[in-house]
Amino acid sequence: MTPISPKKGLRYSDKDLAIFRMNVENAKAEAIDELRMLKERLEDLTSSENAEDSSIYSMHMAEQGSEAIEKEKTYGQIQRIQDYLRKLEESLMRITDKTYGICRMCGILIAKERLLAVPITTLSASYKIHQTCPTDGVDRIFAKGPASKAS
Repeated sequence: MTPISPKKGLRYSDKDLAIFRMNVENAKAEAIDELRMLKERLEDLTSSENAEDSSIYSMHMAEQGSEAIEKEKTYGQIQRIQDYLRKLEESLMRITDKTYGICRMCGILIAKERLLAVPITTLSASYKIHQTCPTDGVDRIFAKGPASKAS
C-alpha cells in the first residue's frame, strides 16, 4: 500500500500539538539521560579493561568474554537510543509543521492514546494491527473481533 496524503485541513489542534510536544520533549529528556548513563557504563567497562591489561595477573578468558558481551550489548543499546532520539527530533519537526499525528498510510488522525504512548509513531493503530486502513476513517486501538461491552 502506498502512503496517502491527509485530507486538506485534517490535523490536530494547536492545543493538542502543544501537549504532544511536551510529551515528545519529556521522552527526549529521558532518552538523553539514558544515553548518558549508557556512555558512562561503556566508559567504566573500557577503563576497567585497560586497568586489568596493565595488571600483573591476567583476567580469566571467560571473564574477558563476559566483558566483551557486556560492551557489545551496551553499544547496541546506545545505537537504539540514538535512533530513538533521531525519531523524536523528526516528531518535533512534524509538530512544528502541524503534520504530527497523521497516519502516513491512511491519512487519518492517529489515536491520541497511541501518540502519547508511542510518540515516534507515524502509523495508526488500525494500520499497524490490521495492515489496513479503517473504512470509517477512525483509528481504533483495540484488536479486530467482537467488541467487549462493559456492563
